[in-house]
Amino acid sequence: MKKFDDKISRAILHTLRSNSRISWQELGKTVHLSGQAAAERVKQMQENGIINGFTIRENRSRHFIGVMMKHTDFQAFEHWLIQNPNVESVDKTSGDICYSIVYVTENLIELEQFLNGLLAHGSYRLNSSIRRVK
Repeated sequence: MKKFDDKISRAILHTLRSNSRISWQELGKTVHLSGQAAAERVKQMQENGIINGFTIRENRSRHFIGVMMKHTDFQAFEHWLIQNPNVESVDKTSGDICYSIVYVTENLIELEQFLNGLLAHGSYRLNSSIRRVK
């Protein structure tokens, strides 16, 4: 398996984090490769699991919710979370919480309804983003 810890691979990852919709030509210019070579390198990085998807960043407010479960029906809880379009990500965690959820919305009524639904599964701790630094 090829390692992707060289200067060019790091530059590609850095550039794609900033703009995942950049053209292959522009990406190539940025990392000093041809557009075709940049596209091939990204394809190789995808095949090797270094890159496993592309995403966008929205300017909506993010709310970080730590959940401590009161039951063990994790599958039903995860299914409930996946059905909610405002849930950006969910991580099953170790430590003092069972799940870490990123919930994205500008609508505080939606957030309140979601939090009320969470109470059926456990208690939660809410932190909201006030400003994105990077």
